[in-house]
Amino acid sequence: MPRRRQGPRSALMASPQAMHAAVLSGTNYHPDPGRSLWRLEPNQHRPHLLVVTQVEPDWTALVEQAGWAVKAPEAQPAVADYKVLLDRLRAGQRYRFRLSAVPMRSVITPERRGRNEEGRFSHRGRRTPLRAPIEQLDWVRGQGARHGFMLRDAPVPQTLAPGIDPLSLAEEPAAMAPDVQIVRRDVANFGKGTKDRNGETNGRGRVTICPVLFEGTMTVTDPAALTRALLEGIGSGKAYGAGLLTLARAEA
Repeated sequence: MPRRRQGPRSALMASPQAMHAAVLSGTNYHPDPGRSLWRLEPNQHRPHLLVVTQVEPDWTALVEQAGWAVKAPEAQPAVADYKVLLDRLRAGQRYRFRLSAVPMRSVITPERRGRNEEGRFSHRGRRTPLRAPIEQLDWVRGQGARHGFMLRDAPVPQTLAPGIDPLSLAEEPAAMAPDVQIVRRDVANFGKGTKDRNGETNGRGRVTICPVLFEGTMTVTDPAALTRALLEGIGSGKAYGAGLLTLARAEA
């Protein structure tokens, strides 16, 4: 049996900052590794870590940090070339998607107004998270135009009032809405582990993110833009497990 220690693995899963550092260890050998995206997939028995890297990774350090014996069969990462999928993207294709993202909006407050270096008025807003489900769904619906996809429509389930005969509505056209739903919402608050002048870790530099896991179906509209989204991520919080968009073939 492989040697396993519960402590290190639990620490990784509990801290997006620690997982971010572990993911970076897979490509830090490269002089120009580019951005890496990652996401912990929900699984009742054994969560799966998905990672997209710009260069071929070496996960030896991450496996050891998680407490697995490196040569154990169940500790061997499954690595595949993403280019195979990217080269097949075509406009009009349908996919199911999963996206972990941090929906944000820019709010302009009076104290944020002012003149920039060129003397022009600047209206750069303060970025705040969207917390209401309806706002979060509106946010993900608006991402398609920038990232090369369009959400597909699906029938809205009907909730009948008492006394209404379902057969009486058989001739009515079904209401349609974009096919996307919120699967999970989280709040993560953690320290970035900043050090003071004496080299001691202090309590400052805490980060709070509110990742939302979306699932739905899409149609590809711009393969090049979608490719960028798949490689570079969508939204904020990419270092901490947000932004990764993944695709699966939609049912016919």
